Amino acid sequence: MADSAAKRMREARKRRNRETKAERKRLRKEGLLGQDNTGLFQPGEVARPVVNPDAPETPPAPEAAEDAEDAQGPKQP
Repeated sequence: MADSAAKRMREARKRRNRETKAERKRLRKEGLLGQDNTGLFQPGEVARPVVNPDAPETPPAPEAAEDAEDAQGPKQP
């Protein structure tokens, strides 16, 4: 198969990707890469808290239940 410019470019891109991957792996192993390396946030942006949609809602605080009870009137024995 003849060597072409396109083939050399593809091979160079693959080589760069392998080298980048190896470098990131080394940095991650040494702890120099950081924790937020997912690319989800722009550099310097504060990560937003994760919300689990499957988690049940927390019940209201006892003070809130008493306030609602006062608004409805006293309990009947």
